[in-house]
Amino acid sequence: MLKLYDDELCGDSYKVRLMLGLLGVPYRRERIELYPSRQNRTQEFLAMSPLGRLPVLEADGALLHDAHAILVYLARRYGDAASGQAHWLPLDDPLQLARIQNWLGFAAQLSAMVFPLRDAVLHAQSAPRRLPDIGTNESRTLLRVLDETLWFNEAAATPFVCATSRPTIADIACFVPVALLDEAEIESIDYPAFRRWSRRLKRLDGFTTMAGVYAAV
Repeated sequence: MLKLYDDELCGDSYKVRLMLGLLGVPYRRERIELYPSRQNRTQEFLAMSPLGRLPVLEADGALLHDAHAILVYLARRYGDAASGQAHWLPLDDPLQLARIQNWLGFAAQLSAMVFPLRDAVLHAQSAPRRLPDIGTNESRTLLRVLDETLWFNEAAATPFVCATSRPTIADIACFVPVALLDEAEIESIDYPAFRRWSRRLKRLDGFTTMAGVYAAV
């Protein structure tokens, strides 16, 4: 059985838990507490993850790092046509694979903007409660690009980030930082298209919640 080393409040860990739930894959969890105990800095954990980062997935005799790399593994390993889950990573469409890779990179930028701010808010650290230049064109552009992309995709009846009728791993990667915007004290009311997209994802079978992220009513 898969074993996931994660923290309940870690955004990148949640991406993997969400993917596992949507795929219906059983797994065991071992919590590595980031705050306040910093268990990710122990020698034992650093032997598994030299940079001390979560999540880590133990699978097929290997230790997998980086949430997006793990999403690729899970989609390829468990999302085959027989299971009806091949849409998460469509290997027969090179153009779609390129789009997915592009949006994974976008999601990494979005996560780097949202997660540190959310951590500072949740754990009352001495870090500023606003990321530097959070209102600049660069940060607003990320949210606007996602919202506009989803608006046009929705209008074309392909309402997910890669202009598909069903979600891909790129949707999962982008969803988590968007779902945590409010906890990071970043206003999301001006982006209605990705709020509708979020509700679509929350209604999927197997959707997994976390603190601050709830299933759609």
